[in-house]
Amino acid sequence: MGSVAGVDSYRTSGYVGAAIVGSTITLSFKDFATSAEAEALEAFLTINGNMAKRHIDLGPLPATSGAFDLAVPDGTDISLFNTVVIRISGSDTTVGTASVP
Repeated sequence: MGSVAGVDSYRTSGYVGAAIVGSTITLSFKDFATSAEAEALEAFLTINGNMAKRHIDLGPLPATSGAFDLAVPDGTDISLFNTVVIRISGSDTTVGTASVP
């Protein structure tokens, strides 16, 4: 599993891993925590954390702490992407990133 790290003044931690079963891909977050807990957060699958390049919208985080899963859209070639970026919904403010092993 890859480690989640905070960005700038945000404390964000936890782990993320990819599970591939048949053609279904899920990103599993474990022990997730963030100091941005009062905010609605969303996740993106990116190439090296660069939002200017091609990225995949994984949608809103269902929780700001604990364990949860995010579905990767069908047809996504996950081998092209290596970093999850977690942002405050509707803004360019990044609160955390994680390498996807």
